[in-house]
Amino acid sequence: MYRLLVMFALIVSFSTQAYPSYGQYWPHRSVIFFAPSQDKHVEQFELETLLNDCALTTRDVVTLIITNDGYTQPTWVEEQFDLGMLYNLYHVKPDEHVAILIGKDGNEKMRWGKSTDWHKVKQTIDDMPMRQREMKDRQDPCSI
Repeated sequence: MYRLLVMFALIVSFSTQAYPSYGQYWPHRSVIFFAPSQDKHVEQFELETLLNDCALTTRDVVTLIITNDGYTQPTWVEEQFDLGMLYNLYHVKPDEHVAILIGKDGNEKMRWGKSTDWHKVKQTIDDMPMRQREMKDRQDPCSI
């Protein structure tokens, strides 16, 4: 009985700390940028997310930055998730720069390195069936 309780606790603990792990669909898409430290590549990623804010918001994209030295953006990321588990979950080495696009279904859609081709990211999202349905239902506020 004790072993069963411990196994259950581990399963529940893992599922509440993984990203995204619960429900059939996550309410947004994500781009997670992993880096060794808050370096020039992180700063460039942050700047580019600001420059692409309207397009990312329209596509329901939340961007997260996680560095091996403890910097996270937004700051609540480290409070909500086990960062080591995220590195393991997405098979990222602590000394790598890796960005991952995750769809609303929780699956990895695209992976790249230090620099981001935002046109390719937006096109990848726009080619997704769920995004195709979204585009039919609402006008793009960024094209005005």
